[in-house]
Amino acid sequence: PMHKQAVAIVPAGGGSVRLAGLVGPGGKAALEVGGESLLGRVCRVLAGEVNRVIVVTAADRPLPELPPTVEVIHDRQPGRGPLAAICDGLAHAAACFEPPRVALLAACDLPWLSPRVVRRLVATVGENDCRWVVPVSDGHPQVLASAVAVDLRPRFEEAVAVGRLSLRDLLAQFAASEPAAVRMLTPTDLASVAADQRSFVDIDTPEDLSGLDPGMISPA
Repeated sequence: PMHKQAVAIVPAGGGSVRLAGLVGPGGKAALEVGGESLLGRVCRVLAGEVNRVIVVTAADRPLPELPPTVEVIHDRQPGRGPLAAICDGLAHAAACFEPPRVALLAACDLPWLSPRVVRRLVATVGENDCRWVVPVSDGHPQVLASAVAVDLRPRFEEAVAVGRLSLRDLLAQFAASEPAAVRMLTPTDLASVAADQRSFVDIDTPEDLSGLDPGMISPA
């Protein structure tokens, strides 16, 4: 992998409420695109770019087949959303001989996540004191396709401890308190690596599914 000091954390314990009836017990992480599960695709791309990939999921959630190097852990606070899961992943990543410097935070439902985008995000953390780099797509910060300095872990844990579970709200608070430490990458910034912005297209609703080539999708 290119980035020895980077880890990827993939929250995969969500309920997929808006896709109810279209997904099985494995949730949308197990939904197949082009013969490969959404989660498997994301993990495969990440494993090619960072040193460790950590999937955080519910203890009772069946997972699709994943690359053999992927580390699977169970969330300690089930049902509290991606921010709590990310804290679990950061704690797991820190408990090793050489803790990572950067964490790539990725949703499990980004079927077109590009290796070049992953490289750009990870490389940008640390440039000019940047500690959280977030792509912007369709006018929204894509916090579950962002990269953070691992030393922000106490901020994440503090938010969870007091029940502030929105990752976007945490980003907004951090940007307000330390604007120089946040870098928002616009579509123009990313034009050279993600011209069509497909890296940030996620699968949340039946409409998202219907917008894909039906030949590429099969339920799991």
